[in-house]
Amino acid sequence: MADFYSILGIDRRFSPTKLRRAYQRRAREFHPDLHPGSAEAASMFALVAQAFEVLSDPERRSAYDRGVVEGKTLRERPPLAFEGFDFATGGGGRQGFRELFESAIEVGGDGPQRGEDLEVTLGISFDEAFRGAHRRLSITRLSPCATCEGSGRVTRAPQTCATCVGEGSTRVRRGHLVFRARCRDCDGSGKRVQGACPSCAGESRVHESEWMDVTVPPGIENGARLRLPSAGNAGRRGGSAGDFVAHVEVASHPLYRRAGNDLYVDVPVSIFDAAVGGHVSVKTPDGDVPIEIPAGTHGAQRFRLRKRGMPQFGEPTSRGDLWAEVKLIVPAITDAESRALIAEVSRRLTEGDSRKQRNH
Repeated sequence: MADFYSILGIDRRFSPTKLRRAYQRRAREFHPDLHPGSAEAASMFALVAQAFEVLSDPERRSAYDRGVVEGKTLRERPPLAFEGFDFATGGGGRQGFRELFESAIEVGGDGPQRGEDLEVTLGISFDEAFRGAHRRLSITRLSPCATCEGSGRVTRAPQTCATCVGEGSTRVRRGHLVFRARCRDCDGSGKRVQGACPSCAGESRVHESEWMDVTVPPGIENGARLRLPSAGNAGRRGGSAGDFVAHVEVASHPLYRRAGNDLYVDVPVSIFDAAVGGHVSVKTPDGDVPIEIPAGTHGAQRFRLRKRGMPQFGEPTSRGDLWAEVKLIVPAITDAESRALIAEVSRRLTEGDSRKQRNH
């Protein structure tokens, strides 16, 4: 059995780019048009092409490495054969030949392809973000065609391949280069026993409307994404399905401001309670909670209510804190007696402060 690695001049840890370049280099070296009448060159050229065909196919390469010899030779089923190249006429040059050669062996993308992600915008309320929610969405996505079972092809009576007219290969010209490559539509057999599926027109997928159940975990933040693997559009020709992605938009709340898992809420406190102390009720997502306002509380002072904030996303038993921020409320004084009392209190406080300063 020929050593395909030695024939191409590469080691066993080659990259696809290195394999392709080695093939191009060796094929040019032994091309029959450069060695007219040389049986040895023709034989080496055939081996180079066979080596490239086997080593570029992972399954065939694995079999070759295990010492399994393929039943068919290159001449029985040539992957790529050159019919002629006019090296004497101008134009081409080394760079032009390389570009044409690469275009000749370029591999098409007609195999399995992953499906596209299906993305939607999911709007939820603040309360739903706090407690979690379940939504049922009506979506339209691409599903595998039932007629062809997602292959895009259906079996029919054998017909002569219209692409290669039954020859099993096609001739392509690139400038002065003419090559013959295996027909991809019939895989070199010259006959086609399959045709495009009439239901999906060969696309292997069809549009279907269905319901999608989405669970929103507690604590989710605005701008977060919920991803459901393999719930998007089906892949083409047996490829894996894409994902379903929901972009979450959380509506703002009239009371709470969120920073991570902590919540902030304004608490109105009268100047009298702030001065002498008192109690106020703080609205939390769990209900009203009373807190004590110490004497001498000033505006913008914050009181921390532990574990009263948002749940931790993915860990609903863990929660942030709620911060109650004091907003002083000045009552409207309309009667003379009340104004006199307030003025008297202000006078006494001022005198008290002055005595303290003199004593110090």
